[in-house]
Amino acid sequence: MSPEAGLKRIPNRLINYCVKALAQSMTINIMVALARQIIPHYDLHQKTGIPRSVAIPNITAAQQIVKDIIAHQAFLDFVLLLVKTSDQGYMGRRYAIPYLRQLINGVIDQGYIYDSANDMFVENPQLRRTRNWGTLKDGHSYSFALLRLDIAGNSRLVKECDEITIESSYNDLREIVQLAVKKRNGRMWGWDGDGGLAAFFYGNKNQSAVLSGMELLHELFIYNYTRNPLSRPLQIRTAVHSGPMEYSKNEEDIRSAEIVKQVEELEHSHTKAGSLSLSEVVMAMLDHLLLSQLEEKKVRGHRKFYTYRSTL
Repeated sequence: MSPEAGLKRIPNRLINYCVKALAQSMTINIMVALARQIIPHYDLHQKTGIPRSVAIPNITAAQQIVKDIIAHQAFLDFVLLLVKTSDQGYMGRRYAIPYLRQLINGVIDQGYIYDSANDMFVENPQLRRTRNWGTLKDGHSYSFALLRLDIAGNSRLVKECDEITIESSYNDLREIVQLAVKKRNGRMWGWDGDGGLAAFFYGNKNQSAVLSGMELLHELFIYNYTRNPLSRPLQIRTAVHSGPMEYSKNEEDIRSAEIVKQVEELEHSHTKAGSLSLSEVVMAMLDHLLLSQLEEKKVRGHRKFYTYRSTL
């Protein structure tokens, strides 16, 4: 899904607000300079077909620029750029840009909220949930926190229990995982039967991923004592790591990303059943209450990671 797909069709009133915001607040040179921050090497004369020797009216320039921004699937980015230009100025000059409040309210009405941590609009999770938060673009790099989980002793469970019981229990686990991830505005990026990958992007993503991992351990503890149909406790290994990666809607591209390989390695090689492991970069972003519940571990060289085990 493209970043603007969640908008379906941008309402004419938002387009008109954006056109008037440009035409009434700045020169054509500044309009083009802003457009080039979204579309490199943007050429207004080429787009309009008006000869360079002929002056372009402000309203015509604004209409063409907004039209091209929308075609570039960057309307939300451009609205944010106008807000920044109004708040912080551009090239040392401040601009009083009209209709910004109407523009922002219109975007919110279309099902988006502002994420101050990432300085962008993302979809309102109460209205819609898509894999890319309604705004991430294929091939662009973003910072994510990833939660990897895997069922410990899966092969043994499969041998000991019948297929129907296994399927029922694993469906229960998947529901527990989805609820923990969903409440913190995360997204499931993969599920392969005995494990999965969740991504967090909005707000304090590292803390959200860690809290989700902790909740999974707590919920499974209760599950094992109340309604687990298996012959033994259902346990998982979980790990959280964060860093930049290129977003892709293709699952094969996601699996090949370096931070995905790193979180899988942390889960597979350094995490015990019933535990949560965190990389150093994740630990550095947590509040003191969470830090007090972690135990430091060391691996080869000077690398460290941190573990959490439920005390329920």
